[in-house]
Amino acid sequence: MTADYIAFHASERPEAIALIVKGRAISYRQMSRDVRRFTSGLRTLGLAAGSVAAVGCDDLYVHWLLLLALERLRVASTSYRAEEADAASALLASADLVLSEPHFFAAKNKRHHSITPEWLRSVFGGAEDADCLASGALDDPIRLIRTSGTTGQSKHLLLSRAVQDAWIDRWIWFLTLTRTSRYLLTTPFTVNASYTAAAAVLRAGGTVAWDVFESSTAIARTIAAASVTEIILLPIHLKRLLESLPADFEKPRNLTVIIIGGAAPEALRKEAMARLASEIIIGYGANEMPFITQMRSTSPQGIGVVLPWVQVEVVDENDRPLPANVPGRIRARTDIMATGYIDDPEATRRMFHDGWFYPGDVGALRGARQLEVIGRGDELLNIGGHKLSPTMLEGLILDHVAVMDVGACSARNSDGLEEVCVAVVNPAEAEQELLRHIAEAFSRLELGRYHVIKLDHIPRNAVGKIERGRLKAAVAAAMAEWSRG
Repeated sequence: MTADYIAFHASERPEAIALIVKGRAISYRQMSRDVRRFTSGLRTLGLAAGSVAAVGCDDLYVHWLLLLALERLRVASTSYRAEEADAASALLASADLVLSEPHFFAAKNKRHHSITPEWLRSVFGGAEDADCLASGALDDPIRLIRTSGTTGQSKHLLLSRAVQDAWIDRWIWFLTLTRTSRYLLTTPFTVNASYTAAAAVLRAGGTVAWDVFESSTAIARTIAAASVTEIILLPIHLKRLLESLPADFEKPRNLTVIIIGGAAPEALRKEAMARLASEIIIGYGANEMPFITQMRSTSPQGIGVVLPWVQVEVVDENDRPLPANVPGRIRARTDIMATGYIDDPEATRRMFHDGWFYPGDVGALRGARQLEVIGRGDELLNIGGHKLSPTMLEGLILDHVAVMDVGACSARNSDGLEEVCVAVVNPAEAEQELLRHIAEAFSRLELGRYHVIKLDHIPRNAVGKIERGRLKAAVAAAMAEWSRG
């Protein structure tokens, strides 16, 4: 487990920096001691091995110490944010104990322990748990995570120690992490990729940097100040970071940008390589199976390479494998993936069967271990019989038009046929120029008539993914208001 790696580095290199939290350096020796203190403090709460504790804490260092201590006690952990009163209710209902700061939402009728300043002082000043390797089995439940729920209700996955450890170790391979790695954490631990990647950096003996960023400009300055070598971003976050780079920002000599959660338009990747990154890695996966393919800076546009421990097939509706270049449903399998949802047996039957995971995406095999992801099956737009990915349309817009944000969906016209709708936020050009550039973006597609709608914002979830249902509702409301006016 990660705490044992921290203890190893603390013994071998006690003054090496494990974390930089709001500019404060924390050594491996200090972090290892604090993990043992928190283990001792949580032991008094009487949590049984195999139980689940939900953690709500804004302070990343305290949050992380709680997760590591719970793992040593063989207690599964899950994380939630203060603003998730409704979204986290089902998650908290599955927990045996809620540990949270006083301002966090806590489920009723649940055992609750408040993370107060007084309690933290007692823990940090208390006794250390025995410095020995924690016991535990590979099948111990260790982490409860959520899917993003962009097309519906989020689902919950309970990961075993074996699966969680394997995912963390895969990050070390995926990013070639070493003791010189300096990873900038920009998203909360509710995003499992953030937690497992950060744990991987510590296992490799590197440094994790974190701060409360009020703007993308602050992120850029931290990249420079902390000599960051790795950062994980969603495409929209990368776009905002590039837009906010200070005039005096000097491109780092060694920065790998990992893009997750969606495709990155070619223009965005080119700008990132010119101004920010020495390497870009676009990962394709899911919470259920985080590593399926990777696409690097030199890869063909849109083509990911299937990772060596993964088997991928493209199949028809009857699960018959399709030949190369024929689009169909993607399915994948590996020995390190989740096996089902704890709260949705119907979705488990639909997405996990016969040893395969079906991520819900449509794609095509383009060559040996080469996969093109066309789009999500439940998000594809059916325009005159042609299936189009909204993500692809959004990428075309971002390649041709200067807008703060964009979202694509469809709406039925008076004849009952679906037409493309493009929602834009704060376009930087006049109406006619905007329409001309969008027409250029779509010039090679057979879309027929489409609509351009201006919105104040594109609805996105906590990790920046577009909430497609809310987007479609916002576009329909804007079009109805326009028709009335």
